[in-house]
Amino acid sequence: MIDTILYFILIICYLTLLLLSVKLIRKRVVSFYMLFLPLVIFGLIYDNTIISIGSFIGEGDVLLFLSIFRFWFHALFTPTLLLFAYELAKLSNIGWAKKAVTKYLFVMSTLALIGYEVMNTVSQNTGVLRQYGIVRYTLIGSAGPPLMVIIVALILFCVGVSLFRKKRWSIMMIGVAIMILGSAVPINLPSTAITNMFELVFVFSLFLTQRFFLKTYKRE
Repeated sequence: MIDTILYFILIICYLTLLLLSVKLIRKRVVSFYMLFLPLVIFGLIYDNTIISIGSFIGEGDVLLFLSIFRFWFHALFTPTLLLFAYELAKLSNIGWAKKAVTKYLFVMSTLALIGYEVMNTVSQNTGVLRQYGIVRYTLIGSAGPPLMVIIVALILFCVGVSLFRKKRWSIMMIGVAIMILGSAVPINLPSTAITNMFELVFVFSLFLTQRFFLKTYKRE
């Protein structure tokens, strides 16, 4: 029951961030790369919603069908954070972000990670998981952070470090670090939502970074 409440809290937090991010973008002429953060937040809203209502729907075809979209949104949306991070680097006028080759590297990396995650999703079977009152479907053999998530987190951390060195903005770097540590360090608590709380801190740090640079900096 506690986990169900926590997931609903996460949904409310993500809905708030989604609305704020879209509102922020609508007021400015920005690259469509900025839209990838709201896209990822939308995927997280759906993910947490299906997890939170899983125990009410119960194991079966309906929950499995709804869960499949969780897996696909994760595979298709999460890697696009690389392009969001690239745009942040450009807005901060970091030298390496201005090079044409950098854009192609980020685009190709994003497509490669999407392709890898799609193949990984297709090749794995699903299984039902029951923990602390939560009923959800998961990909069998996907214990621990997926390789795609690790790569995305490391690249975003490096971009965060660059933002700190260039503009003394540390929020993104700290947010990514908290998520990495929260996912890597085992936490013995009767909850499946704790790791998702670290993810919320991470996304919140990305939103604050988006807000800071869209309001403060222009391309040179």
